[in-house]
Amino acid sequence: MLEALIAETRNERHVRLLKALQQASDFLERSEPPVLVVSHYDADGLSAAAAITLTLERLGLPYQLKIEEQLTPELVEEALKGPYETLIFLDMGSGVLSAIRGEKRVLVVDHHIPQGDPAPNVLEVNPHRYGVNGSVEVSSSSLALLVMDGAIGQGEDYAHLAIVGALGDRQDQGPRFALTGINGLIVALAREAGVIEETIGLRLYGVHSRPLVRALALTMDPLLPGLTGNEEACIKFLKSIGVNPVNGDRLRKYSELSIEEKRTLATELVKLLINSGYPVNEAERIFGTMYYIRREDAQSPLRDAREFSYIVNACGRLDRHSIALLLLRGVKGEIIARALDQVRLYRKLLFRAIRAARDGACNRIRLGKILALDYGETVPPKVAGALASILASSLKTDATVLLVMVKHGDRHVKVSARKTAGRGRVNIGEALSIAARASGGVGGGHAEAGGALLPAENTEIFLNELNRALGG
Repeated sequence: MLEALIAETRNERHVRLLKALQQASDFLERSEPPVLVVSHYDADGLSAAAAITLTLERLGLPYQLKIEEQLTPELVEEALKGPYETLIFLDMGSGVLSAIRGEKRVLVVDHHIPQGDPAPNVLEVNPHRYGVNGSVEVSSSSLALLVMDGAIGQGEDYAHLAIVGALGDRQDQGPRFALTGINGLIVALAREAGVIEETIGLRLYGVHSRPLVRALALTMDPLLPGLTGNEEACIKFLKSIGVNPVNGDRLRKYSELSIEEKRTLATELVKLLINSGYPVNEAERIFGTMYYIRREDAQSPLRDAREFSYIVNACGRLDRHSIALLLLRGVKGEIIARALDQVRLYRKLLFRAIRAARDGACNRIRLGKILALDYGETVPPKVAGALASILASSLKTDATVLLVMVKHGDRHVKVSARKTAGRGRVNIGEALSIAARASGGVGGGHAEAGGALLPAENTEIFLNELNRALGG
């Protein structure tokens, strides 16, 4: 896969990045054991970790894997002092390059905006260094998959890792919400190899594995006003638009609808969203590109890569990393049932937090371009990012950036930031980096999304600095 992309790609930026990934593959093959792998807990980070650990196993290199929420200078220092000859940072590392110093060989595979330059002992592969937009063109999991392919092959066999990770990071920003850039090139090769099916359809959660009523009620991206979380309301909605939700004594599936019924459903859902205040571009998110993993059973929740991504995210954010990694590596059976248990818990957390935002049950802070929602201890830190993504596209506000703030340990605050729907242009990652440093914390991310960790007593300083950095 990696060699094919290098040979066939005409985009010079992509070629330079792909050749850097080839260097990273060589780095893995020459790694001295034991190896420490540190990765992020979300779908992108876990998918990247699955690719790299599978590679290390194939190369016969013993390793330890650590999943972290955020990479701080303190964590880097601890890792460098550990009994490891080689360190690998995935989906993190480019934001703390100044802390990664010493004699040990270090590989950083990250797609967040880099801060500073790597030391001589560090091989950093970051798309931004090559003029490639890491926010939308390539995820860390896609980078890791190509590193895997360069070292041991099998890129097509594990292409789902790149797709699940990229979708989890909301990189489906192309026409009809498709993956583009390097992500799109991986999809194309996987499609040609017969392992991925790409179609256009309704982006409802579990639309092919669940009855339509339940798929509507479970959909949170985008949030369906009046329908999400309410099966009775979904039944009434379907009846009101002339789509019968039942067949005899059972609920119908989307696949049972006629072509005309499918068109009607898509049209009415877009109308529902627009009438509820969604910008047209957000309303149209309900209809777009679907990616199916062909080797998965048609009724499996893992067949739809978007649903797979959601399941991995839920497990990661509830600290069930091992369940997510087993799924990504192809283990099923009881593991799927355990994963779906985590999904149910995760949904309850999100629904409760969304209601709190809409009912005014969390502290709201409005400052210039910022709307900050302070949840204190009521939301786990690892759920903050997903919550911010949902609220940024569904909560009515004229703010440019929405923040979700939660307590993190005894002395810190975790911040997740997202650009709101249809607002002005900002670079959230850069602004977070500036504001976090000014308030004694660490932060960064992408142009439209990012996060920070800061001392609780400096929250006001952080908000003022962030608003200033955003041009407020």
